[in-house]
Amino acid sequence: MKLKSIIVFCVMACLAAGLAAQEVQTKRIPDFTLTDIEGRTFNLSKNLGNGPIYVSFWATWCKPCVEELKIIERLYQKYESQGFQVVAINTEGPKASAKVKSFVKSYGFTFKILLDNDGEVFRRKFKGAAMPFTVMANANGNVVFSAVGFKPGDEVEIEKKIVENLIVPPDTTGEAKPGTTGQSGSEQ
Repeated sequence: MKLKSIIVFCVMACLAAGLAAQEVQTKRIPDFTLTDIEGRTFNLSKNLGNGPIYVSFWATWCKPCVEELKIIERLYQKYESQGFQVVAINTEGPKASAKVKSFVKSYGFTFKILLDNDGEVFRRKFKGAAMPFTVMANANGNVVFSAVGFKPGDEVEIEKKIVENLIVPPDTTGEAKPGTTGQSGSEQ
């Protein structure tokens, strides 16, 4: 009986270790390279390290997507100087590229707008199925927030995660800067 208990314990420990390894692996944001609406190449891994990065998959016809992006624009304006980045990835395909550019201009979005024309990044790398689909990673590329859908009030949790993961630049005056926590989210 004692031997059987030891064997069961060892099997359970191995399974738990395997699940923990899988969990750690899935908590890293997938790397990708896409083109922005100006034709420039953007690579996610080359843009990590400065602070949290918010990746949102969206479409012009998706009302919750547009509401999310309007609120995220305000948060981007508030925290951009502290390293917060936003990457909004349109998933409508190559025929919509011109429409996306004018759409973005009409709303005054100032963050990066990328085009996932073949859906490869949304479907294969992020396993997305519905929009808006959002993933936020800290400066190390570890996922700190993810959500499918958006409703008014979600911005409270999003802003909390942004602030928790800001990398606050050193203050040479010795005074605390308003709106900063003094903590780095890269230690999570």
